[in-house]
Amino acid sequence: MESPVMAYAYDITPNYSYIFEFENEFIHTDYRKWMTENWTVAFYYVGVYMAFIFGGQYYMQNRPRFELRRTLMIWNCSLAAFSIMGACRTLPEFIHVLRNYGIYHSICVPR
Repeated sequence: MESPVMAYAYDITPNYSYIFEFENEFIHTDYRKWMTENWTVAFYYVGVYMAFIFGGQYYMQNRPRFELRRTLMIWNCSLAAFSIMGACRTLPEFIHVLRNYGIYHSICVPR
């Protein structure tokens, strides 16, 4: 069964100071089609993730804990840096959309 084709407003130009090459070449319809056809795959990943979480808890129940303070500190700093870079990349576009099109357009699919 084919999914209905979504109509998007293609006349909206991003407000980026620099557009990366992969952003110019990105064809969202191909990825959207793949996502609509393969959305059930996520449930398998969730199942494997939960098995690791609960299996790991059971496995480590009677074992000494790992000393992960330094590793977790590096992980958290890396995650914070990644989040800051993402915010710096998306915040100008978000402000542009809010100022020119409003809150509805920033949340909902523009028609």
